[in-house]
Amino acid sequence: MGYMTELNTLLGLPKSFPISTLKVGGVYSVVKDRERSFPLHIAMLMVDSEWNFYGYGVANSTICKEQKTTIEFTVLSLFTLPEKKMYKEKFLEAAKITGEVK
Repeated sequence: MGYMTELNTLLGLPKSFPISTLKVGGVYSVVKDRERSFPLHIAMLMVDSEWNFYGYGVANSTICKEQKTTIEFTVLSLFTLPEKKMYKEKFLEAAKITGEVK
């Protein structure tokens, strides 16, 4: 018998997250469906469901409860518009090769 948990290496921001509130040094919290594992205290890319990358954040803590995961994170950096475009293009190019994105 096993237990299902999702391993995440990107900090995915929910569609309802107010992206315009992100600021360097800001501390935020998001709730994700399912129980997930996140690496703590290392830089992770912040991304939305449309593969728009916003910068780097660090997960400070996670709490798994009632098949949901709450992640508290701090914003480490924010990308400029050209950087956002480049990250999206490069990620999609690689993710199509690996089959992560069709």
